[in-house]
Amino acid sequence: MSLIKWSEEGGEVRLGLPGDLDLPMAQPLLDSLRHALSAGGGVAVLADGVERVSTASVQALLVASRAAAEAGVRFAILRPSEVLVETCDDLGLAGWLNRWSQT
Repeated sequence: MSLIKWSEEGGEVRLGLPGDLDLPMAQPLLDSLRHALSAGGGVAVLADGVERVSTASVQALLVASRAAAEAGVRFAILRPSEVLVETCDDLGLAGWLNRWSQT
C-alpha cells in the first residue's frame, strides 16, 4: 500500500505526498509520478504536508518535471512545505522549485 494519495480531477492527476519522503519513499514516489505522467493529462503534486524529505525524493520530483516538460504535459508542485523549500534551497534547486511550484 502506497502512502501517496492518488486522485483525478478535471483530467489532471493529483498526487498527495505523505509527511515523510525519506529514502525508502523515493522509488514509490518515482513510480507514482511516472504512472501519473503516462496518463497523458497534467500532474499536480500536493506537497504542503511534507515534513521530511530525502535528496532521492527531490530527485524523483526533478525527473518527473523534466519528463513532463519533454512530453508537453503540465506539471506543478502545489503549496510546497517549508521543509521542501529549504531542502531544495540547500541542494541549489530553489530556482527549479520556483519554476514548478504554485501556492
